[in-house]
Amino acid sequence: EAGGFRMWYQAWPRDFDGTDSLLVGCVESDDGIHWRRPEYGLIERGGSRDNHLTSLPFHAPSVCIDPHADSDRRYRAFGYLRPDRAVGFDVADGEPGYYTAHSADGLRWQVERGPVWQGADVIIAAWNSSHGDGGAARIALKRNGPAAGQFRRRFYTCEWSEGKATSPVSAFVPDESDDLAARAHGCVSADYYGLSWIPTPGPTVAVVWTFRHVHPLGRSVDRLWNYGSLGQVDLELRYQTEAGGRWLALPGRPDWVAAASGPEWARGCLYGASQTIDVGHETWLYVTGTRELHGWSGAGVDGDAFRKQCAASGGFAHIGRLTWPRNRLLGYRASLREYVDLLSGPISADEPEGLCLNVTTGARGRVRVALLGAQHRAIEGYGVDDSDGLAGDHLSGCITWNGSTRLPEGSSGLIARVELEDASLWAFSFGAS
Repeated sequence: EAGGFRMWYQAWPRDFDGTDSLLVGCVESDDGIHWRRPEYGLIERGGSRDNHLTSLPFHAPSVCIDPHADSDRRYRAFGYLRPDRAVGFDVADGEPGYYTAHSADGLRWQVERGPVWQGADVIIAAWNSSHGDGGAARIALKRNGPAAGQFRRRFYTCEWSEGKATSPVSAFVPDESDDLAARAHGCVSADYYGLSWIPTPGPTVAVVWTFRHVHPLGRSVDRLWNYGSLGQVDLELRYQTEAGGRWLALPGRPDWVAAASGPEWARGCLYGASQTIDVGHETWLYVTGTRELHGWSGAGVDGDAFRKQCAASGGFAHIGRLTWPRNRLLGYRASLREYVDLLSGPISADEPEGLCLNVTTGARGRVRVALLGAQHRAIEGYGVDDSDGLAGDHLSGCITWNGSTRLPEGSSGLIARVELEDASLWAFSFGAS
């Protein structure tokens, strides 16, 4: 915003005693790396208001900008709330559950009556501008229950827009395949701790926080959920090819980013931010990392001594950043000559003119494209031999036919047959002049 960055996160005081905290801080940055803690003067803590705390009383907070809203409700937040614990906050009475709040400045919040959805603990929301007129908040919320013979964390998804919420539907339910992948990591079972949204105009992509459980190390096992308390949290990719469709995983369910391969401060668990942001030619995802496994407090550790030690070293969790080239998350790789068909659908004037590809090629690789019409035959002047070809590294390389990027007249519903040779195709767009 205004050339800078803002981040909201759940904050714990240095004298944290192990009980839950309803403190949400807001920090600011010019470059996304070096962050300031402004003194907002809103919340008293330790006898002082000289801190960066906001009046948002949520556990697991997500903050979005609502393009539908008036200026006094520009910021929209979602989170878990127990009103009876929100001491000192302006909170409407209600049952525990997932709530929403609005704000004009992102600092002073008004919690709306609720809860909007039943459930507890982790909820993640991000604005999906590709959905309808102005978009909607895409929500994932946790509901525990039996899955694959064990009590586990499961996630449901829904949407919220203009004060109206859809009913949650089951989306991420752990199964035997998750357990098999967990055993390959030396663990015994798995479920999901949360996810981060990656908004795109095409497929819906989520970074799932996969929680792989180890044995409970002396804990009582008279309740099934004890088996899912101690373990590591890694990041994995899931995607939908169409809205409301089945969530797909990569074969073998490999890690996208494993905590064990991260820096020292993140080798226990990784948890993502609510969503990615696009910055120039890159996409960024902020992550929280911990040195310890989830559930350390019940694994024979002196909690008070450990918390004091963490406070002295800057906290028991740290925030870092993952980056990658924009729109290069999932792609199609062809070592030899292969063909991929792309369907244009309605062609948007909001995209660059013509067919633009996000591609990379090897030193001897190239990409050519033929446009197909009726009976899947090449349109005159747009055959593969008319294509001038594209080679190198292009985030948005426009395809030309005989030197022109212009698409044929009446070209909605085109099929672009892409010839790939030693090349990777990441993304595409069709644009009208």
